[in-house]
Amino acid sequence: MLRRLLSILPLIALSAAILHGQAFYGSIVGNVNDASGAALVSAAVSLTNTATGDRRAVVTASDGSYRFVNLVPGSYRIEIEHPGFKRYTRDQIDVSVESQVRADIAMQVGDVNQSVEVQAEAPLLQTETANLSQVVGTRAVQELPLNGRNILNLISLAPGVVPQGSSEGSLTGKNVFAAGNYQIGGGTANQSATYYDGVPVNDTYGNIVALTPSADAVSEFRIQTSNNTAEYGRYTGGVMNMASRSGTNDFHGSAYEYFRNKVLNATNFFANKTGAGRAPFSQNQFGASVGGRVIKDKLFFFSSYEGYRQRQGNLFLLTVPTSQIAAGDFSDYRGTNGALVPVYDPLTTCGQLNNSACGTGTVQRTQFPNNVIPANRINPVSKKFMDFPLYAGPTGSGDPFTHNNNFARNASTGGDNDQGNFRGDWNINSDQRAFARYSRWKSSNLPVDVFGNKQRNGDPFSPEAFITDHAVLADTYSLNPTTVLDFRLGFMRWFYQRTPGNLGILPGKTFGLPSYFDQISSLDGVDAVTTLPGIAAGYNTISTGFLAARDNSYSIVPTLTIVRGKHTLKLGAELRRQDVNYFQNNNPSGAFSFDTGFTSQNPTNQGSSGAAFASFLLGYPNNSSTVQTSPFTAGSIRYQGYFATDTMQVSQKLTLTLGVRWEIPGVYTERFDRLVTFDPNLANPELQGRTINGQPIKGAFVLVNTEGHPERGLRPEHFKLFAPRIGLAYRLSSKTVIRTGGGIFYIPATVQFPEGPYGNVVNYLTHVMVGTVNNNATPQNTLSDPFPGGFQAPPGRDPIYQKVLLGGNNRAPLRYSDYGYTEQWNFSVQHQLTSGLALEASYAGLHGVHLPQGGFQLDALPQQYLSMGASLTTQVDNPLYGLVQNGPFSQPKVQQGLLLMPFPQYTSLPDPGGYRGNSIYHSLQVKAEKRFSAGGSLLAAYTFSKVITDVETLTTWLDSANGVSGVQNWNDFRSERALSSFDSRQRLTVSYVMDLPFGKGKRFWTGVNGIGDRLVSGWGVNGVSTFQEGFPLGFTATPNQLSGFNYGLRPNVVPGCDAVKSGAAQDRLNQWFNASCYTVPAAYTLGNEGRSDARVRGPGINNFNFALFKRTRINERFNLEIRSEVFNLFNRVQFGQPNRTVTTSSTSTFGQITSQINDPRLIQLALRLRY
Repeated sequence: MLRRLLSILPLIALSAAILHGQAFYGSIVGNVNDASGAALVSAAVSLTNTATGDRRAVVTASDGSYRFVNLVPGSYRIEIEHPGFKRYTRDQIDVSVESQVRADIAMQVGDVNQSVEVQAEAPLLQTETANLSQVVGTRAVQELPLNGRNILNLISLAPGVVPQGSSEGSLTGKNVFAAGNYQIGGGTANQSATYYDGVPVNDTYGNIVALTPSADAVSEFRIQTSNNTAEYGRYTGGVMNMASRSGTNDFHGSAYEYFRNKVLNATNFFANKTGAGRAPFSQNQFGASVGGRVIKDKLFFFSSYEGYRQRQGNLFLLTVPTSQIAAGDFSDYRGTNGALVPVYDPLTTCGQLNNSACGTGTVQRTQFPNNVIPANRINPVSKKFMDFPLYAGPTGSGDPFTHNNNFARNASTGGDNDQGNFRGDWNINSDQRAFARYSRWKSSNLPVDVFGNKQRNGDPFSPEAFITDHAVLADTYSLNPTTVLDFRLGFMRWFYQRTPGNLGILPGKTFGLPSYFDQISSLDGVDAVTTLPGIAAGYNTISTGFLAARDNSYSIVPTLTIVRGKHTLKLGAELRRQDVNYFQNNNPSGAFSFDTGFTSQNPTNQGSSGAAFASFLLGYPNNSSTVQTSPFTAGSIRYQGYFATDTMQVSQKLTLTLGVRWEIPGVYTERFDRLVTFDPNLANPELQGRTINGQPIKGAFVLVNTEGHPERGLRPEHFKLFAPRIGLAYRLSSKTVIRTGGGIFYIPATVQFPEGPYGNVVNYLTHVMVGTVNNNATPQNTLSDPFPGGFQAPPGRDPIYQKVLLGGNNRAPLRYSDYGYTEQWNFSVQHQLTSGLALEASYAGLHGVHLPQGGFQLDALPQQYLSMGASLTTQVDNPLYGLVQNGPFSQPKVQQGLLLMPFPQYTSLPDPGGYRGNSIYHSLQVKAEKRFSAGGSLLAAYTFSKVITDVETLTTWLDSANGVSGVQNWNDFRSERALSSFDSRQRLTVSYVMDLPFGKGKRFWTGVNGIGDRLVSGWGVNGVSTFQEGFPLGFTATPNQLSGFNYGLRPNVVPGCDAVKSGAAQDRLNQWFNASCYTVPAAYTLGNEGRSDARVRGPGINNFNFALFKRTRINERFNLEIRSEVFNLFNRVQFGQPNRTVTTSSTSTFGQITSQINDPRLIQLALRLRY
């Protein structure tokens, strides 16, 4: 670790005089005046942390102002002395994360030996800063009912936040990459910044949040949703800043157990419907914490441990082949209307395979006799897959006629995790304070045996393990009362491994595939990497590969703060080095796709005929079938950010903040320089002298660290990224504040993990199967020998790389591209209605520019050729035959349309950067915050918003609620502009932590004593209620005759047709919307439907989480708390998204909903001992 830190010391030298950090500290500001309002100059102001005894002192400036900066969150006491005035003391001034608390003081004339003591109220108005933010305090963190006690779920309590995908609830048993998947302030999910004690917890992989601290380890946190100062960068959405708990002069701690069991839970809606019954469930969450002093007022410690054990049955409602269909008997294969779906023999295609007597007109085929595939026609490889077994048998009859949803099983999911945290604080002297913290989080997800056949070969159904180590060392030094230096070192290591079932299986030996499948591990350079091949054949199958990550992140985060009169100047820099050692192969043994094209009557107009599973039994995959080979890669990226911020107290009412940040985001490098970029204008050296349609063939790859690309990184570094920030806060009165501001924010470079070393084409080689060369008229390569040329190892820096990459699906970025950023602005009015109630109304906007698309297709057929229609598939001589060993151009004949592609020598060319996206966000955000005199608080947050964009989060693969389709036409990317897949027009959350007003010192039964007091005192309720409108839906269509030319396909919308269906959700499960409003476009044409349909939305959220607790004092130090927490109190069902694929198949489930994505009612019991 030391050696790596030394490697970035040259960067520190660049910022020796300007130090920076994402401070989780707060500050206290104010003015000291006499009774007439005149400023008191040189008044002595002292500040004491009442928990640790830490004391600081300043004197007031010429305008009577004072300021304490870099304050650890906590409770403080101010004391002021000035000759001729009474001594003033104000207690219980609470400072939260990143807060600026105003404490104006009017001194009273009198003797200094006389005193005035005031109990401060927790501030509700944000008077000094212009950003939009929300603090979640200690009680809310520890007491609000959180499913799995995942404190990141509290992010969604702030206005302007929309959770996405599987970010809700415990992360155990789910995909860990979902932890930070929140849309904040209109920014794209997973492009926000998360800090723990001022040190980042965002990993190199996709900027994911790699550490979720246990609730008992966190003191509080702040969610900043719009327009932060120049101290913050490297994000485009919001910032979450968590502060860990620390020790105090008094010993304190806790021990607890949270318990759940099957008998306390309700049953999944579809489990009830199918008779699967209540799922097994057991969960134990337990832990303890202790903190206190080692040396009074000097040295403190705090440590915590939490364990989590979960075993939960999840309903898998799937469709599997019946025993008849598994044997090739389709005599009872019917559509939703009960009509038989005929299955045709692809070897009887007219005009093909010596059947010329059929003629050359409309393509026709002969139906299999009795709709049964003869046993001798079933491919031996397919038979071995079925005997393996690939599927389980049905558990029921399923839907009428189609037998869809004929498999229901409560498969066990869950896992274990353990987390430990230790923090030590040292008040070295009155001028210097230091702390250190170390956290370790170890988690594992259990394998999920979906079919009960122990294959466990899916994602997230493979066993997973990850370990996060996170450490911070901080030192704050007061050079003088107006100059404070803070220096912070951070380190994070993230280990992750996903190990599929059947890892190391030999596909050739096991399934009869060619022997070259058993050589894949040697090509990857990783032992036993092969897994069960993926089969997508109209029924539910799950396939994945092996994944391993070893990521290290180093950060230096210092700050220099100078207070000069009305100015508070912060100068700084942030330096990071992030290393990612990574291996992932999603399809090491192949992903084979089958559709109805080969078994329909007419492959270009399939109608209600054919079966994908019949194509599988015959052994005829389609052209989307691939195999990948890849090695371990060793990537690195280095980030620098420098800033200057000036907070000016223009007057006692007006605070103006000006700042600018200079960001150098860093570019990916790889230890062995195994990286290429794509140059669209470079003549391909392997094809010199060759032409297509009379034109030279352009487009080739360029290795980094060569004459053509002298940089080691993927592109030249960006040195001109300046981000100005401005904020204004004006106090109209002591009760009303107006705030406004704006700024520019650049995306984190690690968001674009796909363009890093792992996904680069020289490290991730895709072998493309040629299933047909004539648009499904006849099969070409079959399961018996799907890749006649075998496989090759990824070339890396081997000089043959240009030749190896010909014909493939090649993923590499362009060398030059714009850099993504957002523009944010806001205007808000906050008014304190009473001493404990404040109301705030805000407008917040965001404009995203050059946002990453994650795979912009450079090789789509130019749109003018679509008018050629079916002639695009006409077979012509291949001018590159013999030069290309991969994909369609490895065959003697190719489709005419492929010669018209921009880069015909390749099958596909996605630019993983694709910085072409844009977005616009407008919102009205209203929140009410109430502090109760009896104890507790209430927060209500409402957002009315709209997000329009042409890109989505790069982690859409996580999002079960994602309702928007992919790109249809890369040549007209502007037409992709539509409502975001996570546009939720209205969202309301209400959270509360309340002590009930019963017992001694309360409103009711205040005089009760003894046993009566024990019975009626200490009761309280907590809760979170969430209401949210559903997300817009997007549609796709099939069959897509243009997929081979790199087009997507959406349906046509029937003019005048009303797609919206009214009625209760449960009454619309079989047709969520009017399915007749969408039709499959004619062959070789595009649909007129947009990327999302603003008329129809998926199911929304209507959820209540509630807790009732009783706290009983055992003695002066100990109290016992009994809790009952209910998640989804009223057992409301949040249904999953409907099937959104329009097809001509009569067996389609288009428009149907078959899943529940929230948990049914869960009851959790808890016992907590506090002292």
